[in-house]
Amino acid sequence: MRSRLLAAVILAMVAAGPSFSAGRCDTVVVPPGLGLGTPPASVDSLNPFLIGSAYDAEAAGLLYDGLLWISRNHTITWSRSIASAIEVSDDKTTFTVTMKPRTWSDGVPVTAEDVKFTFDLIRKLGKTYTGYGQGGMPGLVKSLNVLGPHRFRVVLKRSVNPTWFELTGLSQLTPFPAHAWTRYSVNQMWRLQSTPSFFRVVDGPFRIGRYVMGRYISFVPNPTYQGHKPDIRRFIMVFLNSDGAVFEGLRTGTLDAGNLPFSLWRAQRKLPDARELRLPPNFGFDYMELSYRNPKVAFFRDVRVRQAIADAIDQKRIIRLLLHGTTKPQHGPVPVDPPTFLSPAAKAGKYPVGYDTAKAKALLAAAGWKPGPDGIRMKDGKRLAFTDVIPSGNVTGQLGAELIQADLRAVGIAMTIREVTFSQMLVLSYKPLQWEAMQFGWALGVYPDDSAQLASDGAFNQSGYSDARMDALLKDVQTKPGLEPLYAYQDYAAAQQPEIFLPEPGSVVLVRNGLEGVRKFLSPTGAWSPQYLHWAPGACGRRR
Repeated sequence: MRSRLLAAVILAMVAAGPSFSAGRCDTVVVPPGLGLGTPPASVDSLNPFLIGSAYDAEAAGLLYDGLLWISRNHTITWSRSIASAIEVSDDKTTFTVTMKPRTWSDGVPVTAEDVKFTFDLIRKLGKTYTGYGQGGMPGLVKSLNVLGPHRFRVVLKRSVNPTWFELTGLSQLTPFPAHAWTRYSVNQMWRLQSTPSFFRVVDGPFRIGRYVMGRYISFVPNPTYQGHKPDIRRFIMVFLNSDGAVFEGLRTGTLDAGNLPFSLWRAQRKLPDARELRLPPNFGFDYMELSYRNPKVAFFRDVRVRQAIADAIDQKRIIRLLLHGTTKPQHGPVPVDPPTFLSPAAKAGKYPVGYDTAKAKALLAAAGWKPGPDGIRMKDGKRLAFTDVIPSGNVTGQLGAELIQADLRAVGIAMTIREVTFSQMLVLSYKPLQWEAMQFGWALGVYPDDSAQLASDGAFNQSGYSDARMDALLKDVQTKPGLEPLYAYQDYAAAQQPEIFLPEPGSVVLVRNGLEGVRKFLSPTGAWSPQYLHWAPGACGRRR
């Protein structure tokens, strides 16, 4: 009964939109978060300037092509980029970009003026812009001048590491349709961020077919797209609220792909019409964010307490018991997989923290925290206790939090677990006096510079973390060439534990037999390319 009900719900969701018929080879249905190994959630915004989650970015990325396409190797793939070349001055302050001729879906050319519109809007939005500060945007830029229809020049206030700026700064200058958006104020854009009509002019592979908040969003091909033409006629993201719902959708055939929940690892055998696709961890990490603004947990400001928390957590046990060996321990801000950007110490597995309960207890004792009558440490009459907020709907995440809870209690720290929806977490994160700790996953994009969270003025530094040395090291990452500055920064962050770094799980995606092009569709940087999805000949009859 439960599986039939779920199937009916999913079909009802899409019935109000364009025709959807089970068994047709022109449609692919998936939940948001596919390939990220995260619990399902909804898409709440389509405006790339205002999006607050990877789920939003997956959807918005289908509508607009980026100035630069970054590959799995963290290099620019020119064939998939709007830009065709970048010239860098000898003093590393000037970047001149040439663009390929493109057109918007309404026939208007895509030009360098659209890039300037993007930059001007970023500057106008200020810290409201979700990427504020990343790649030096916009404060590092001295000027952006249009040199011609398909050529512009960015002049910076100081010399930079060119690789860092291209991958994290220039990559933000996606052209958006100035002729369609310029008449809207910032307040209007905010109100219209989930209104399909606002996004009618696109240059990406898809356009919006129908969007029902909290239920689903369907995309149809953009007929004027000048890249790889989509092979499917409709791509649908159905918003589900639990791992179990995703699995049921796969089992009943109402979903064509979905993450295999770690909590249902063996249940995949019940899906004879689906194959398993194993993916490495996305380029990022999981972490426990700590509120430095909330006076109730002022003890987080003591590095010894943070180190003790990290030393108390048995990451290898979590990986073995819950994540089925799909990843490795994570103790710093640079992903361990791939090891491309790891410092020599990190590559050797030599971190300032690691699973060591004796060390954790010694650190807490040195910080003045003594065991109380119930084993929980106390100092000046206050218990060493906090509440950790986690996203609901993910059994593995809940079990992982419970393992961490037990690990911390073993060294005298009391952690209470509170579950809320992911959307609620995002809203709550901007109210640091109302939470004490939160567990998130963090996607780094293409270069492991986490200034967005760890710099004092970082766009996502809602926690209030501030450290002068960290700011200086991050500045070195951005200005000095080579990887040595990145090594120094990551080793210092591993020692400081400004947030408690946790392992990013690898993903196992279950894919309906006959659906092809999935590896090209998914990217470890979180971008989606469903234009490469297609059904094999003869697959229709056995899809559902």
